[in-house]
Amino acid sequence: MTEAPVEDIVRRLSKRPGYRLVTYREVGLPFWDVPVRCRLLARKSLGVLDEFTLRCVEAGLNVSDDVSRFLNLPTEVTDAVMGRLVVKGHIIAVLANSDTATVHYVISDSGRQAAKQLAEVTPEERTLRLAFDGLTRKYTHIERSLRWRPRDLRAHDIQEIPAFPVDPPAVGPDDTSEVSLVLRDVTETAKHDLITVMSLDGKREKFFLRAIALIFESADKPDEVQVQFAIDGRLSEDHALAFAKSEGRRKIGLTGPLRDIESTIDSLLGEELLKLRADEAEVAAIRRTAENYKNQLSTFEERVSDATDERKEPLVELATEMAGRLDAAEEALRSIPVRVLEVHEHRPLLLEALKSARERLMIISPWIRTAVVNESFVADLERLLKSGVSVAIGFGIDGNAAAGGNDQAAERRLADLSSAHSNFQFVRLGDTHAKVLVVDHSYAVVTSFNWLSFRGDPNRPFRDERGTMITIAAEVDRLYSDYSARIESIAQG
Repeated sequence: MTEAPVEDIVRRLSKRPGYRLVTYREVGLPFWDVPVRCRLLARKSLGVLDEFTLRCVEAGLNVSDDVSRFLNLPTEVTDAVMGRLVVKGHIIAVLANSDTATVHYVISDSGRQAAKQLAEVTPEERTLRLAFDGLTRKYTHIERSLRWRPRDLRAHDIQEIPAFPVDPPAVGPDDTSEVSLVLRDVTETAKHDLITVMSLDGKREKFFLRAIALIFESADKPDEVQVQFAIDGRLSEDHALAFAKSEGRRKIGLTGPLRDIESTIDSLLGEELLKLRADEAEVAAIRRTAENYKNQLSTFEERVSDATDERKEPLVELATEMAGRLDAAEEALRSIPVRVLEVHEHRPLLLEALKSARERLMIISPWIRTAVVNESFVADLERLLKSGVSVAIGFGIDGNAAAGGNDQAAERRLADLSSAHSNFQFVRLGDTHAKVLVVDHSYAVVTSFNWLSFRGDPNRPFRDERGTMITIAAEVDRLYSDYSARIESIAQG
């Protein structure tokens, strides 16, 4: 199954009554790989009642009433068990007296074989490597392929969520009931019953499970923030609750309001544009309408692909109608001159700009990360340059300090492209807090979203990363001219 893009998951989970999504980030949830020494018993072919009833018949208790008295069970229970054993062929019903219709039971050859095999099942000791959740403090089973090492997180700029408490779990008999719940998910013990957990049998190693942290802000109380975690595309309330109880927000630096008081968005836009910004509720309603049409269109398209020829024509008509409604809703969204751009809309917009720009493209971003400026990004950018589009990228917030680690490679690749193409200006601005995207004369975005480092930066504070999209041509040109003049002067210098 193809993994869903992060933004698709975020968009789907972004609706929370009374709250608005202001930012998200890929994170690693903490776990330990724990070697647990256990005493197990292979699950028997017969249940407990069936086994003891069979042994009673083998021992000579051949009347149902005698077995009931010996096992201290109701007669109806014994009759049902003996009926099952007859059906399995382990015992044979014999009419002992035709006058009284008394039924005796005798064990069959297959019954003797079954009793022998049951007697040979003895407890065994095994060491099971189980996952222990560092937030919920529960044992679970996680496939090896899904486990990320600390260095894997660092390589992908994924933030580590700390465990609480920080110590790995102690292991002992008190864990028996919880570990027993996990056995059914472990292939090699799926047909075993747990007698007891014995002890720790080796080193506990820390690993992480990739997830998405979604940060929601109350619509009425900006200081009220909720952190949710999506694992495999689904929200985990257990992890959200455990994170809140452990004061997780403080531990990852998510304190105070999410508004960045140093943000240059308002100053870049100016009062007149801010007055034109559409009401967020109105924009959200249009966006929900478009998403509903998109989901319905997808459903119709799936039904068309599976339908018979007779049913296809009306379904195609419905799909065509829904596509028209979707186009109208998206056009209504595009026609809003100034509107809020949700955080999950940014990345798809940038990737689309790399493919659709026809005349000019400008990106202003403080940081550049290899996780974003990867082979695919560079290939799209090079195609754009070869088609004659004028591209300008301004970056840098830390003077002339060089990028660290793998990020140097990303800067070098862009610098090499700039050297090879006269229509590409790649300039270190050195002190820019702004994050700007300009595409042709069509639209500009001023935002808190880091265009070239959005996929992750553990050192980046959590901030409201929604932006403002402008489609007024004169304002688009103004923003482009302002930054173009600065880039040009630095490039010439």
